[in-house]
Amino acid sequence: MIKFIKEFLKVIRNPPDPNWHIENEAKPSKKFPLGGFWKKSKNRDHGIAIGPSDNGKYFVTFCGPGGCFEKGTYRPNTSIYGDSSYRVIDENTIEVKDKKGKFSKYERVKSREI
Repeated sequence: MIKFIKEFLKVIRNPPDPNWHIENEAKPSKKFPLGGFWKKSKNRDHGIAIGPSDNGKYFVTFCGPGGCFEKGTYRPNTSIYGDSSYRVIDENTIEVKDKKGKFSKYERVKSREI
C-alpha cells in the first residue's frame, strides 16, 4: 500500500503531458478530410481525435478531460479508407471496430467540450 501511495504522489507532483496539441491538430483538410474530433455521443466529454500523421496516414487517438494519448499509441496510424477496422458512413459519421470486433458509431463534432 505504501508503494502505491508513493507512486500516486509521484504522478500528482509530476503529471504526464496531457498532449492537448493533438486535439488541436485534429482538423479536416483537402488531403485529410476525415480530420476532426469524433464522439459516440455529443453529451460525452471524450472521444477520438483524427488528424494527419507524419507518414501520410491518419492518427486516431483517444482524448478525454485528462488529455490525449500520444499519436500512434492508442490505435495504429491508418489510411482509414480500406482499413477493416473502420467504416466511413459519410463525411460526418464513421464506425470504429473495438478489440472485441464490434463496431461503434462516431459522429464528428466541433470539439471535445460538451
